[in-house]
Amino acid sequence: MDLRIPRIALVGANGYGLHHRRTIEPRRRAGALELVGLCDTAEIAENADIPIGDTPVFDDYERMLEATEPHIVIIATPPPTHLPIASAAMRHGADVYLEKPPVASLEEYGLLYDVMVETGRAVQVGFQALGSHAFTALRDAMEAGRLGRLEAVGVAGSWRRPDSYYRRSPWAGKREANGVLIADGALANPFAHASQQALAIAGDWPMDGEIELERLRCRPAVEVDDTAAWRGLNKGGVTVTVAVTLCGDRKIEGDIYVRGTEGEAWLQYPTDRLRLPGEDEPKQYGRTDLLDNLILHRQRGVGLISGLRRAKTFTGVLERVLNDPVPRLVDESHLRRVGDDPVTLLDDADTAVERAAKDGKLFGELGFPWA
Repeated sequence: MDLRIPRIALVGANGYGLHHRRTIEPRRRAGALELVGLCDTAEIAENADIPIGDTPVFDDYERMLEATEPHIVIIATPPPTHLPIASAAMRHGADVYLEKPPVASLEEYGLLYDVMVETGRAVQVGFQALGSHAFTALRDAMEAGRLGRLEAVGVAGSWRRPDSYYRRSPWAGKREANGVLIADGALANPFAHASQQALAIAGDWPMDGEIELERLRCRPAVEVDDTAAWRGLNKGGVTVTVAVTLCGDRKIEGDIYVRGTEGEAWLQYPTDRLRLPGEDEPKQYGRTDLLDNLILHRQRGVGLISGLRRAKTFTGVLERVLNDPVPRLVDESHLRRVGDDPVTLLDDADTAVERAAKDGKLFGELGFPWA
């Protein structure tokens, strides 16, 4: 156990790093942690609510590690950089909070895992929804037998992303850059949480056999999926189906349908709402912050909520997605463009992901004309 006030450094202080800075700032003000370094290759954005103040700023993570000797390094950089930065941080004696997806292949996972074992450090992966108390209540109900034997888990997500979303970085919407596969499709990036949550509910088992995959794109300039579904069977005998779109007319936050032999449950993982068998309305639950959990792991030996081991099966699914060819382009007769910052809408995409999740089927099996 390490009862010292943790020294925190952040690599990737812009973009999603702003979220981490907002998480860190009230804890810093309360004296629960020290922010000892910010690192980014671009100029770090200033914000009145999350001031840089006298925090040292770096553009090279190795120099930052040498200069600041952090206890915890938060990494919110593009996925291809995760392995070298996380490895360097652990070899400098730091625990790591690593944004999702942790790595892009099982080979990289093995290399990162080896460094974790070699150094004895901890790696928390940023699948925040695993900290949901609704998720815990669902697992408790399953273990108590309220759903009987688990048979299927399905996830439906329908969001919108405008054209500007694909201009947010040089690698956005790309399948690869400089020979490196990029995790930026709907399955690999915004809905990575959907896959991890479904795998965790299904029991954290490895997959058994091939993963079936359907990936589509609705913009000619984009090389990754904006509408996709995957299905697989895990070694516990549970079918997992994840169906998502960024081209939906109707918003579906991220609905998880859990079916057992004795009952069904519904969980909306982004909002922590859960309806168990016998309940008419969903209940609202809270969430444990993963940085707080990592700090308590250091200080008191509390178990990690989203440790690296838990991300292995997800990494196998991600590897399958990234190695798939450029997705098929949907015929424009099934598409609409709306808004000043245009959003592309796919006919009945929201209905398709919902039916796929509930029925455990891929789009092509449901007869949608664009599939």
